[in-house]
Amino acid sequence: FWNWATFEFVLSVVLCKRQILVTLVEILLPLLFSGILIVLRQKVPFKDYPNATIYESYAVDTLPKRFLQHLQLAYVPGNSSVVRQVAEDVRGSLFLSSVRGFETEEQFEEYVRNDPLSGKLLAAVVFEHPFSHDDEPLPLKVSYHLRFSFTPRNAPPKERSELNPNSDLDWHTLSLYPLFQMPGPREQYDKEGDSKVKNFKHPTSGMDPSARRATWDLLQGEKRGRTILLTTHFMDEADLLGDRIAIMAGGELQCCGSPLFLKNKYGAGYHMVIVKDALCNVSEITRLVHMYVPNATLESSAGAELSYILPKESTSRFELLFAELEMNREELGIASYGASVTTMEEVFLRVGKLVDSSLDIQAIQLPALQYQHERRSHDWTTDDASSISGMTDVTDFTDSGTLISEDCSNIKLNTGIRLHLQQFYAMFLKRALYSWRNWKVMVAQFLVPLIFTVVALVVAHTFPNHQDAPLLRLSLSRYGSTRVPVALQARSGPLASALANTYSSQLSDQLGQLINITDFTDYILNQAEEEGGSFNERCVVGAAFRGSSSQYAEATAYFNNEAYHTPATALMMVDNALFRLLAGPNASIQTGNYPMPRNLSEIAQSQLTESKTGFAIAINLMYGMASLSSTFALLLVTESSIKSKHVQQVSGVYLSNFWFSALLWDLVNFLLPCLLMLVIFQAFGIKAFVEENHLVDVLLLLLLYGWAVVPLMYILSFFFSTAATAYTRLTIFNMISGTATFLAVTIMTIPELNLQDLSHILDKVFLIFPNYCLGMSFSQFYQNYEFISFCTSSPITQTICKYLNITYQPNYFSMSEPGVGRFLVAFSVQGTVFIILLFAIELQFIRTLWRLLTSPCRRRKQVDCHSEQESLLPEDRDVAEERKRVLECQPVIESMVGSPLILQELSKVYSSGMNLLAVDRLSLAVGKGECFGLLGFNGAGKTTTFKMLTGDESVTSGDAYIDGYSILRDIKKVQQRIGYCPQFDAVLDHMTGRETLSMYARLRGIPEKYVSGCVENVLRSLLLEPHADKLVRSYSGGNKRKLSAGMALIGGPPVIFLDEPSTGMDPVARRLLWDAVTRTRESGKAIIITSHSMEECEALCTRLAVMVNGQFKCLGSPQHLKSKFGSGYTLLAKVHIEAELEDSDLQLFKDFIESTFPGSQLKDEHQGMVHYHLTDKTLTWAQVFGTLEAAKEKYHIEDYCVSQISLEQVFLSFAQFQHCTESGRN
Repeated sequence: FWNWATFEFVLSVVLCKRQILVTLVEILLPLLFSGILIVLRQKVPFKDYPNATIYESYAVDTLPKRFLQHLQLAYVPGNSSVVRQVAEDVRGSLFLSSVRGFETEEQFEEYVRNDPLSGKLLAAVVFEHPFSHDDEPLPLKVSYHLRFSFTPRNAPPKERSELNPNSDLDWHTLSLYPLFQMPGPREQYDKEGDSKVKNFKHPTSGMDPSARRATWDLLQGEKRGRTILLTTHFMDEADLLGDRIAIMAGGELQCCGSPLFLKNKYGAGYHMVIVKDALCNVSEITRLVHMYVPNATLESSAGAELSYILPKESTSRFELLFAELEMNREELGIASYGASVTTMEEVFLRVGKLVDSSLDIQAIQLPALQYQHERRSHDWTTDDASSISGMTDVTDFTDSGTLISEDCSNIKLNTGIRLHLQQFYAMFLKRALYSWRNWKVMVAQFLVPLIFTVVALVVAHTFPNHQDAPLLRLSLSRYGSTRVPVALQARSGPLASALANTYSSQLSDQLGQLINITDFTDYILNQAEEEGGSFNERCVVGAAFRGSSSQYAEATAYFNNEAYHTPATALMMVDNALFRLLAGPNASIQTGNYPMPRNLSEIAQSQLTESKTGFAIAINLMYGMASLSSTFALLLVTESSIKSKHVQQVSGVYLSNFWFSALLWDLVNFLLPCLLMLVIFQAFGIKAFVEENHLVDVLLLLLLYGWAVVPLMYILSFFFSTAATAYTRLTIFNMISGTATFLAVTIMTIPELNLQDLSHILDKVFLIFPNYCLGMSFSQFYQNYEFISFCTSSPITQTICKYLNITYQPNYFSMSEPGVGRFLVAFSVQGTVFIILLFAIELQFIRTLWRLLTSPCRRRKQVDCHSEQESLLPEDRDVAEERKRVLECQPVIESMVGSPLILQELSKVYSSGMNLLAVDRLSLAVGKGECFGLLGFNGAGKTTTFKMLTGDESVTSGDAYIDGYSILRDIKKVQQRIGYCPQFDAVLDHMTGRETLSMYARLRGIPEKYVSGCVENVLRSLLLEPHADKLVRSYSGGNKRKLSAGMALIGGPPVIFLDEPSTGMDPVARRLLWDAVTRTRESGKAIIITSHSMEECEALCTRLAVMVNGQFKCLGSPQHLKSKFGSGYTLLAKVHIEAELEDSDLQLFKDFIESTFPGSQLKDEHQGMVHYHLTDKTLTWAQVFGTLEAAKEKYHIEDYCVSQISLEQVFLSFAQFQHCTESGRN
C-alpha cells in the first residue's frame, strides 16, 4: 500500500503540479476512514445471535437424563407465558434442572458479564420479537447461546501457569481449551476454573501422542468433582477418559455404559497375535488353541504373524492355553505372542452396522480388526532378524482381476506422446475449470484494461487538435456574475459624467454590478482586504473617469490580470462607452480574438513535441494491462501455497505439460480482451490503429506482449504465498515497471531538459520490462502515424520535416525510431528468456550448482552433528542390522526387484543460524506389499524425510532409490513412480471430487477409456460417491482427507507416501481408508505412512520405526516392538459391591492386586471399576489369567480384561530420549 501511495503522491505533485496538501488529503482520507472503522469494530460491542434453522426431524432425539440435570436454561423475554412454555419444553427435552427468565436481552447479557463463573447456565433461548400478549403467534426463529465456564484461553502466561501448579504441561497445551467461546466481552474468562460442567469437542485432534497423552492426564486430573462432556473421533481417547460412553447414530442414543460393559456386549473377545519363527508349525498351534478354546477361530495367517480370536466367555481356559504355549514355545516355532481385548472402535463400528445395515462396505464387517491381521502379504526370510527388519526374499505378486475395480494398478499405462497429450489435456482442463468457476472474477479482470482504454480515448477527444483556433468574441458575460467598479472624480465636468453614465449603461446587459465610487484605488484595496479571494474572483474589469471641463475628460480602464483576455475586454468596454456617447445609444463595437494561422513550420514543431493522444492511450493501457497480467499468477500461487503443484509433480506431470498448458490457456484468455480492445479502437475511430489494416499490427503487439508478460508473472509467483498479496504487489510492480519507466524516458526526451542521451540509455535498459515495451510501442506507433500523415501530405511538409529532423518509418515494424520493431524483438526475446529461466528454476539448476559448491562444507557440518548424536543415544540392534543389510545390497537392483524403496544413509542438515540435524543417516528397505509406519514426535524429522523422498527438499548427504531410480539424479522419474498424500489437503477448491481424481488419473497415464471407471471405483471405495460432483470447497475436513488419499492411491504407483491420511475422519471413514490402503498394499505396492494414531499403525503397518531427532530408535513389526519394549500388562476389572460395603469390598480387591502383583500402578478408579498397570516384566499370560480366575469368586469380580501394553505406550517410552537429546543439543 505504501509503495502505491508514494507513487501516486509523486505522480500527482511532480507531474501534475498539484498542491501537496490537496494530494495528501485525497490519499490519506480513505486510510483514515478505514482506521476509524477498524477501531469502532474493536471497541464497540456488538450482538451476534445467529438464527437457528427449523428442521422437520431432530438431529438429537434422546439423551440420558443424568448428563445435564444440574444445569439451567435462560429465556428472553421473561414476561411471556408462551415463551416460558417453550423454554420449559426445551428444558424437559434436555433434562435441565430449571429455567430462568430475563425481560430483555440486555438483562441476560448483564447477568453473564457480572456472573461469568456460575457455570450453571447452559443455554439461552432468545426470541426475535417481544411479546405484549400471551396469545400472539410464536415466531419460528430462535437463537441459542451455549454457555460454559472453562479454564481461560486468553489468560497471560503467568496466570496460566498458576492454574495447575502440579501440571507439567507447556503453556501452549493449556491454551488449547476452552473450545467454546463464552458470550460477553472476549476479555472475560474464568480465572478460578471451578465450573462444575465442562464440554470438550475433539480436544486432541491433530496432536501427536505425547501432547495427546498430556492433555488426557490434565483432563483426568480435573474431572474429580465435575461433569465432563467430551466428543471425539479417537476411540482410544473415549476408552481411556470415559467413565461412561454414549454412542449416537441416526440422531438417537444407541447405547450407553462403561467401556468394559460395551466391550462385553458388542466385542468379539480377545485377539491373540503370534509372531512366527523360522520353523513355525501353524497347524500344530491351531490344534493346540482349539484343544483349550474349542470356539476359537483362526483370524489370519499372513506373513510373519498368526492371529486368533478367543471368545470372552472362555477366559477361564486362557491360563492353560498360555501355559502350554509358554512351555512349547521353541517346539512350536513361536518368536513371541501377545493378546489384546476388543477395542472401542470395534464396538463403534458394530453399533453403526446394527443401526444401518444397508451399509455395504467391507471396512465395517466384523470382526473389525481384520485389517490389523491381514496386513502381511509377502514371504519373509527364514531367520528371526529378517522377520523383524525386513530385507526380504519377496514372492511375485500377480494382479488379480479384482484390482481393476480398486485403483487400476494392473492397467497398462500410457507412455510417450500419448502420456504427454493426456497430461497436457488434464492441466489445460484444470485452468479452464478455474476460469469457468470464477467467471465473475475473470469478467472483472477483462473489463479493467477495456475501461482504462475507453477512459484514455474519451480524454484524448478533449485535447486541442492541431487545427487553427476559431474566433473568440470578447464579452464580460464569459466571466459569469461580476462586480464592475466605476469611479467618477468629484467635481467632474459634464463630459466625464456623461461618459461614466454611458459606460454604466452597458453593464445591465452584461449582468455586471455597477458600483459608483469616487476613489477607485482605495475601494479596491479595502474590498480586497475585507473579502479576500472571493472579491478577486468576481472583480475582473473596472473604469475611472475624471475631467473638470465640458471639453475635456479622461477615462482609465482597469483589468484583473489573472483572467485571460481581460485587458482587451476592459479597453473594449471604455471604447464602447465613448462610441455610444458620440454615435448614439444603439452604436456598439464588437471585438474578437482571432489567432494568426500557424504556418507549416509551427505545425511540424508541434507534431515533433506533442503526441497527447498516443501518450494517453499508452499510459492507460499500461494501467489496465498491469491488473490483467497479474491475474495469471493467482492459480499458481494458490497451488504452490497448498502444495497442490507439488502433489501434481509427484503424480508424474511433466514440467513442460504443466507450464505450457498454463501458458496456452492464459494466452487464449489474454486474446479475448485484446480483441475487444480492437473493437473499441474501431468504435472511437482511432485512425492510427485502424487504417491500412493496422488492427492486425496492434493485435500482434498485444499478443507478443502476452507472450512476454505471462512467463514473467509465472516466475514472480514463486515469491508469494497468498494469492491476494501476489495480485496486489504484482499489479504495483507492473505499474512501476511500465508507467514509471515510460514517464521517465518520455520526460527526458524534452529538448529543454538536455537529457536526450540519458533517455536513450534508459530506453535500452528498460527493454527488459514487457510493460515498458508495451507503453512505448503504442506511443511510438501512434507518433509514427502522425509523422507519416503530416510529412507525406505535400512536398512542402516533406521539406519542413527534413529541416526539423522529423523522422518517420514507412515500415511500422522498423528497428529504427519511431518504428516498433525493436519492441517486437524485445517481446520475443523476453518471453523466450523468461521461459528458459522458469524451467531453470523448476529444474533446480541453481540449487544443484550450490549443492556441488558447498558439499564439502555440508559434509563437515554433518560429521560434527553425527559425532554429537552418537555420544547421546546408542543404536538399537534391529536398526543396526537393517543398516548393515541396506549398505551391503546393490540399491539399484534391489529397488527394481524386491524393495521399491531403499534409503542409504539419508541425512538432512539445516544451516540457518545453527546446524540442525533434522534427519540422521536413515537406512531402510521397504519391500513390495509392505506398509511401513514412520512414527515420531513433532519435529522428529518425519515430514522432512517425506519432503526429501518426494523432491520437495534437498538432500544433504546419502541417497534413496525408488523403483531403481535415485532421488538425487532422477527425481523426475522418481516422482512419476510415487503417490503422495500430504499432511495438509492439497486439493483445489474450484474442482469437484470427480474432476480432481480424473485429473490425477490422467497424470498417472491411465488410458482415457479407463479413467471414468477407475475414478468411480475410488469414489466408491472411499464412500465419496454422494459428494463426487460437489465442489471441493464444500467438502468437510474428513472428505478432503479421503479425497487426498484417493489422489495418492489412484493408478497404483509402486511407492505410496501417506502423511497422516486419516486425520479428522470418523471411525467408519477411517476404516474405509484402511481397507483401500490394505488392498493397495496386497497388490504389491510399497506404502510408507506417518500417523499419530497408534491404532492406525497397528491396523496397517507390517513394520514400523520410531524416529527421535532424525534417527530410528526401534524397528520391527508392531507385535515385535510391543514384546521387546513393552513392560507388563493392562488390567481392567469390575468389582460387584454392596452399597453398605462399598469401600471395604473394593479395598480388599485393591490390596489383593498390590500384594499379588508387586509394583502395580493404580491408574483410575470409579464406581467399582479399577484400572491397573502391571509392571512386572516376568509375568506371563498364564500367570495373570490364572490368578484372576482363582480370585474371581472371592473378590466378587464381575468382569475383567487383560491386554498387553499398547503400541502407544511403547511410542511414549521414547519421549524421554527426545527431551534428553534436545537438552544435550542445547
